Amino acid sequence: MRALSVSSERGNGAAALDIRTRLAISLAVSGVSIYLSGTGPLLALGAVTLLYVLTSGRYRVIAVSYLAVCAMMAFTVGVIVVSFKFGEWLVAGTAWEESVAMLKPAMLGNFHTPFLRMIPALNVLLAIGLDFSVQRFVGAMKSLRLPRVALVPLMVFCRFVPEFVDVIRQLRDAVRMRGFSMSLGAALVHPIQAIRLTVVPLTVRTLRMADHLSVAAEMKRVGYAKRPTQLLALRFGKADFAVLVAAAHILALICVWQALIPATPYGPRSVQTQEARHE
Repeated sequence: MRALSVSSERGNGAAALDIRTRLAISLAVSGVSIYLSGTGPLLALGAVTLLYVLTSGRYRVIAVSYLAVCAMMAFTVGVIVVSFKFGEWLVAGTAWEESVAMLKPAMLGNFHTPFLRMIPALNVLLAIGLDFSVQRFVGAMKSLRLPRVALVPLMVFCRFVPEFVDVIRQLRDAVRMRGFSMSLGAALVHPIQAIRLTVVPLTVRTLRMADHLSVAAEMKRVGYAKRPTQLLALRFGKADFAVLVAAAHILALICVWQALIPATPYGPRSVQTQEARHE
């Protein structure tokens, strides 16, 4: 099993913060983004979290992530527009025509809300993922005094996923060197060959990785030591405290802003008003 390398150096900006600080900010921002529904508060939260993740200096990865979100947003708009065009044609001249016409502005007026909620969560997750260290993450979970029933599966997951991804890459290269393809079309044309070349080796390697992980856990006496040794000392510094205090104040102000916003323009009252105007 390939040994995991641990780096003692930290990144810049958000990546230089303690992993526990970034996890706390991620949980707080995700919870607040679920509560928010107004466009203004969501945009403000997205802008603040974008500034937060830009301090890491990884502009290329951030730009690619935002391009993916924009592509998903454009695809959603296209699906909504085409669906309503088809619906209007389908119910033309029937009693459902007026209902579809009333539903269209509500859907097109609120379609952006899920994406605005996604952007803050994306920013805080990027702040964690751009400088993610398995050793620091496991150490942070241990420092939080999580019960063993939750800590051990989490440690196994963090160790297993990188190894599993590496095995898939090795298997893909081995199949290509033999002149075969791992595409979906090739699997549909030759299913028995695809199972023999991919599923069987992947199953064997996965079982072998599980055996290695169990031996490693036994050698490290997982579950026996009351206070296991930390290879990397986690330090909660002044910058972490300042960022947490600033994040708490900003999130509180955004929540107050949301509370002061009146009801959504497509609520029941507005629908009744539109019906009265139509009459």
